[in-house]
Amino acid sequence: MKSKALALYSGIVGLVGGLYLLIAPFLLLAVFVSTAATATATQSPELTASTTVAGVLLPTVLKIAILVLGIVAIVYYKGESRVGSAPSVLLIVGGAVGLIPVLGWVRGILAIIGGSLFLGSLKKFKVEG
Repeated sequence: MKSKALALYSGIVGLVGGLYLLIAPFLLLAVFVSTAATATATQSPELTASTTVAGVLLPTVLKIAILVLGIVAIVYYKGESRVGSAPSVLLIVGGAVGLIPVLGWVRGILAIIGGSLFLGSLKKFKVEG
C-alpha cells in the first residue's frame, strides 16, 4: 500500500510554491524599487541578504523542488488508482517551464493546478486507508 505523505508534500509544495512563484516577480520588483529609492537617498547602493535569498535563491530552490517532486511522485505512484499521473505531469512541466525566464507565470499556474490535484487525491487515501 502506497503512502499518502508524498502526495501531501507534493500538494503543499505545488500549491504554496506555485503561488509564491506566481507573485515573486512583483514582490522582487517592489523590493528592488524600494532598495533603489533608499540607495539614492542615502548614497549607498547595497542589496541585503534577504533580498538575495527572496529574489534568487528561494525561487530557484522551489523550481527544482517542484520538478523533483513531480518526477518522484510519477515513479512512486505508477499504476496507483488513487493518484493519477496528471498531477505529477503538471509539476514536471511546471518545473521544466520554470527554466524559461519569460514563462514564469505559466510555471506558477501549472504548479498550483498540480498541487491542487495532489491535495484533492488525499481524500481517496482516507476512504481506502
